[in-house]
Amino acid sequence: MSLHSSNHNSGGPWALVTGSTAGIGRAFCDHFAASAYNLFLLSRTEADLKQLGQELTDKWGIKTRYLACDLAQPELLTLVDAATTDLDISFLVSNAGSPSYHGRFFERTAQDFEESLRVNTLVQAQLIRHFGERMKARGKGAIIQVSSITGHVTMPFMAEYSSCKAFQLSLGEALYYEFKDYGIDFLVLSPGATKSRRINFGMEASEVVAAAFKALGRQPSVIPGWRSCWSAFKNRHLRSRRRAIDKMGQFQRGQLQARELQKID
Repeated sequence: MSLHSSNHNSGGPWALVTGSTAGIGRAFCDHFAASAYNLFLLSRTEADLKQLGQELTDKWGIKTRYLACDLAQPELLTLVDAATTDLDISFLVSNAGSPSYHGRFFERTAQDFEESLRVNTLVQAQLIRHFGERMKARGKGAIIQVSSITGHVTMPFMAEYSSCKAFQLSLGEALYYEFKDYGIDFLVLSPGATKSRRINFGMEASEVVAAAFKALGRQPSVIPGWRSCWSAFKNRHLRSRRRAIDKMGQFQRGQLQARELQKID
């Protein structure tokens, strides 16, 4: 764990972004910085956080602070609370989580399975509650839970991951309604494939972020991009549950088998 703060004297509001150094998280940081938000950055790699913080401060003149830690750490909330207790965090983007696992259920180790469930459900809810309480006390704030399109469909061979994303979707849509009583906007963002360090196809991360801000305060959740919207609508409303699961299972099995053959070659 490592904590660092810039010395710039910006007096603007603060946003906290988890998983802030790449992909969607980085795009959120760019958007906030351009809007004169100070940024609390949370990710695992200190070197990346340090570089990002310096870039944002140099370009936009904002204040940055970062915490290098893993969401799987048992003491996460204690560390985050201590690092942000003096900050007016008015916006939370809960973007980081355990990566998706594409494989057979019984081939996953019990330890990896349990850690993924904890990070993608319990830790997400804990962060929402912690910062939501602080926003509630001020009577204003905003939270974006970055989920996935897999939360809208049943995904064989990604059962653990997609069920966690379904939890995020259900929780977030309920809190969208509840949190309005406290002046807090809540949005569940459910992107499909998005370009990042690991993925070279899909939507641009900046497009996903733009869709989120367009929907925030207007609807409980959003799926960016018409292709992803159509895929989710087709599987949820135009096919029976069994047919949708069979189709997705056949597709996922084919992807898995192709990857297994590549390993053999």
